[in-house]
Amino acid sequence: MKIKDRPPLLALALCLIPVGGMTGCSYDYPEPERTPTAVPAPATASVHPYNDLQVLKKESENYAVLERLLRTSPGPVLLYDVGPLDGPLRGFGKFEEVPAAGQYTVTAACVGASGARIYIGQEFPGATFQPVELALDCAGATSQVIALQQGYVFAHLVLPTPGDTPWTGAVGGVRVTGTI
Repeated sequence: MKIKDRPPLLALALCLIPVGGMTGCSYDYPEPERTPTAVPAPATASVHPYNDLQVLKKESENYAVLERLLRTSPGPVLLYDVGPLDGPLRGFGKFEEVPAAGQYTVTAACVGASGARIYIGQEFPGATFQPVELALDCAGATSQVIALQQGYVFAHLVLPTPGDTPWTGAVGGVRVTGTI
């Protein structure tokens, strides 16, 4: 049964009433005519990987130095993350589960830049949120022992410059280890 020019509520009511052992109705809603716009919507720019071999080589060298700096903290690794400080895919943020409350060593470093900040913390319902901030000057590794509770810990890199900086191959990272 096709119902035209009826209010939608009436059409719905008629669809719910079986007529002659059959159920089912259709209702035609008028479609507004769509005309193409004169100005097409701007395309979103996709991130293209860089292919500057000199910068890629420098970034690779910086990651090797960063790895040596981050290995200075002893103990089993709870959280480890690294990332670029500039370029289109810069920064990092990571969560990991803390298996037991205790003292943990946070070691952070950056290579090839003037500085960065890394925040380490935990959030608990009803507790004041106060992450530990490590300011890095990229001259070496910075370490600090912090108390962590069982639950999740996060590490997040905060960059000192806006996102449109040139790509140089600078990198940063953090490593959280259990104390021995």
